[in-house]
Amino acid sequence: MGASDRFPVSLNAVNIVCFKIDWEERVLNVLLVKRNISPYKNKWSLPGGFVQGDQTLEEAARRIFVEETGISPAYLSQFRSYSDTKRDKRVINQRSGQKARVFTTAFTAIYTSDEELQLDKESEDIRWFKISKRYFSRHIPEDMAFDHYEILVDTSNRLRATLEYSGLATRFLSEFFTLGQIQDVYEILWEVELDPANFREKLTNVDGWIREVKKVPENVKSRRGKPPTWYKEESLTNFERMISNPEGEKIRKKEVEYQKIVDQNTTEIPIVKNIKKS
Repeated sequence: MGASDRFPVSLNAVNIVCFKIDWEERVLNVLLVKRNISPYKNKWSLPGGFVQGDQTLEEAARRIFVEETGISPAYLSQFRSYSDTKRDKRVINQRSGQKARVFTTAFTAIYTSDEELQLDKESEDIRWFKISKRYFSRHIPEDMAFDHYEILVDTSNRLRATLEYSGLATRFLSEFFTLGQIQDVYEILWEVELDPANFREKLTNVDGWIREVKKVPENVKSRRGKPPTWYKEESLTNFERMISNPEGEKIRKKEVEYQKIVDQNTTEIPIVKNIKKS
């Protein structure tokens, strides 16, 4: 048995699924880059790259995203790892033809500013794509590089499901916001209409998530009409399902199915004692 068999080579990568709300069109967007290098040259992909030896996954994700896009996300969180044996077998030695498996960890990112995107030297194009749930395949190219289409679908589904039990919605907003603006986030991501009175009552009953702000900077005050009540995020909290997505049953079912697969493939590793050295 050769060294390559005993110690198979693998590489660690990260990919960032960055979301942004287009407030004018009231639709969720995702950032994609078009590769100008092999493999998958001229294919759209998620921003990403390889983890350097002295970096954590989080450090690599933030560095790579800034380098490839020229912008910095307001929120970044690890989502899920992808390790299919066929997802990416990279040739690392042209003479011997030796390949390495590439594992990737996907991150969810949220962007809230308006800075211009910057094209990286390894990219041919960079663009925000609509990611409407009902017309997903109409806007997103299905022949994306690697397994990035699958990662994008998984991450967008999780994002929408997370709103039911997490205060993530406020991460799409500026520091000071109104209850109506939080409702806008839910309605845009879920593509539904919610009853304002019922929804806002639920919002204010979530302990530790948001708090009312009496004094706000002049630049965020309303210039016309009755001054709104402003709020600020207190912490990114988790809670019991505050409000169910009226059309979220399919998303919840898919997440349950994924967890079942993980459980089936995860077995307890027995502890072996008294191993005799040869």
